[in-house]
Amino acid sequence: MNRRRSLMLAVLVMFLGVGLVFSAPNTGAAEDASKILSCTTYSVGSTGYATSMGLMEAIKKNEGIKVKVIPAGTDMAKVMPLKKGMMQLSLFTGAGQYYALMGLGDFDSEDWGPQPLRLVYACPTGAIAGMMVRGDSGIETLGDLKGKRVALIPASPGCKSLHEGYLAFGGLGWDDVKIVNISSWGAAWKAVIDGAADTAHCLVNSSKAVELAASPHGIHWLPAPEDDREGWSRLNEFCPYLRPYKVTQGAGATPEKPAQIASYYYGLICYPDLDEETVYKLTKGIWNGYGIYSDMHPSLKRWTQEGALETEAFLSPYHPGAVKFFKEVGAWTEAHEKRQKELLEHETERIKNWKK
Repeated sequence: MNRRRSLMLAVLVMFLGVGLVFSAPNTGAAEDASKILSCTTYSVGSTGYATSMGLMEAIKKNEGIKVKVIPAGTDMAKVMPLKKGMMQLSLFTGAGQYYALMGLGDFDSEDWGPQPLRLVYACPTGAIAGMMVRGDSGIETLGDLKGKRVALIPASPGCKSLHEGYLAFGGLGWDDVKIVNISSWGAAWKAVIDGAADTAHCLVNSSKAVELAASPHGIHWLPAPEDDREGWSRLNEFCPYLRPYKVTQGAGATPEKPAQIASYYYGLICYPDLDEETVYKLTKGIWNGYGIYSDMHPSLKRWTQEGALETEAFLSPYHPGAVKFFKEVGAWTEAHEKRQKELLEHETERIKNWKK
């Protein structure tokens, strides 16, 4: 526990410094502080980073709210600045949200426990990803990873569950592979490109996946075929948010040679105490911003109005400010209200039953 507290303090100090640089309003400007927000996200060069930049551009142009995008290496580092009130938003995958919501992994401590996350906006297929290897590695299937080097980010429960799940799909566990400890997702992808690790989970449109595909080694996505129900059953035990997905566009994927990998949702999240009117404007800015952000990155084309309301695919409930906007435009239905109520009830039970 002392180690965790020390880690939390170190990250907190780091973000305090970042907050001073990125979040403090200019005292000589007439700008209201509510017009300057901060959002944690994934490594520079990642799909998450590009997605964040696109969404924030739409918010800025449509609502006049400037949101600084700040990369953070681990799931805890993404959420901590929000929990401490230093920042307001985070672009967070369904994988990361699952562990934070449930109080699992590194969130399984007296300082954390189940977190009451709220969605500002979301995309059910925001992440299309799988386990990538060098194309000339000779590794063809997930079962072929036995004895190979698998990247692991110790402070990321999302990374642990994804890699553990894919290993289980192939009938393997951690004891069957060599673990390569890595500091961040960006470092994990670089390790595969440089040959320091054999595989890591990566998004198909990530700049690092594109880089590997364009290298002399090429890229290969280890298949997780939809018709392998037993494999998917094992994978979903670790990653219930994953769904089979056949990719025909992206790094190393074509209609002639599709990649059989997976999809999961991305969400722009905050905590419940973020001002309702602010969230209303953020949601409105993205809802009306498809024409602004959709061409900024391939993954952003999937951030549609229809997708934002596929609430059955999401684990976090929407913030009241977002619900207010959806109701205003006539997009919020009884089915959405039912799902919202279910998610809030589940959250109440998790927090109530959390081991103190």
